[in-house]
Amino acid sequence: MRVTKLESRTASIDSGWPLAVLPAVVDAGYTTGDPQVYINGATALSGPYQYLSSYTPAAGDNVLVAPVGVTRTYVVLGKLA
Repeated sequence: MRVTKLESRTASIDSGWPLAVLPAVVDAGYTTGDPQVYINGATALSGPYQYLSSYTPAAGDNVLVAPVGVTRTYVVLGKLA
């Protein structure tokens, strides 16, 4: 039982999925809804990702995205100033 508990607690670490907050850029063609982004200088869009209610996405915004648990998705935290 204890090993199973440890495995579940470390699943996200062993998954190869990033655990850190990453920089991203909102797609230049973004207009409404959950934005797609270029994460950390990637050449391919990913998402769409939900965003915090305190942030209103806009095309071309430099933002921070954070991984959400082991769900292999991100949430957009907000715009970098």
